[in-house]
Amino acid sequence: MNDSPARPGPVAGAAGLQPGDKALVRVIARLEFRAGDGPMIQIHPDYKVELERAPQSVVLSWDEGGQPMNASIPVADFDRFVAAGQVVIER
Repeated sequence: MNDSPARPGPVAGAAGLQPGDKALVRVIARLEFRAGDGPMIQIHPDYKVELERAPQSVVLSWDEGGQPMNASIPVADFDRFVAAGQVVIER
């Protein structure tokens, strides 16, 4: 008998990307979000951003002042950025 809890499946959204998919993101307008309980994060339009789709989130990676940065945000938050025209996914 398997007593382990069922794992949730992938959340729909993120412009049709499936878990494991990667893409480049063109930032049109500054993105601001809070990753979990951490500080407010800003990604500016001139940053080259890479995206990796995870089952429940989107992982964004970029360089800021020569330092590699990354943040995981819920799919729904990323979808709002896409819908608002703040980001464009370039496949």
